[in-house]
Amino acid sequence: MSITYSKLFQPTQLGTSLATLFTIVTTNAPQTLLRGGRVRLTNTSSVAVSAELDAVPNGGTAGVANQLVPTNYTVPANGWIDVDLPVMGVGDFLQGKAGTANVITVHFMAGGLFS
Repeated sequence: MSITYSKLFQPTQLGTSLATLFTIVTTNAPQTLLRGGRVRLTNTSSVAVSAELDAVPNGGTAGVANQLVPTNYTVPANGWIDVDLPVMGVGDFLQGKAGTANVITVHFMAGGLFS
């Protein structure tokens, strides 16, 4: 077993439509898993803003069955929340959106790829 630590994505501002933040990919180890993943949602505006995060299984689509942060959750004004990610396998991906474009930034905080 090997563990690889790498930054899975650069800080990204969410738009108002679901967009993919990252996908678990590998070319040599089909059993690769992301474990211990954590992201931070930071609100840079002076009002609370809704956000949604979905951890979508390979071949799936975003929906209530895979929401980490439901659409009615708000990130406090000038505040943040940390979100633990579930174990994610090859082809799984993280998507997100916000109620207001370009005020919620998603940062990759922690996690390792295990294979």
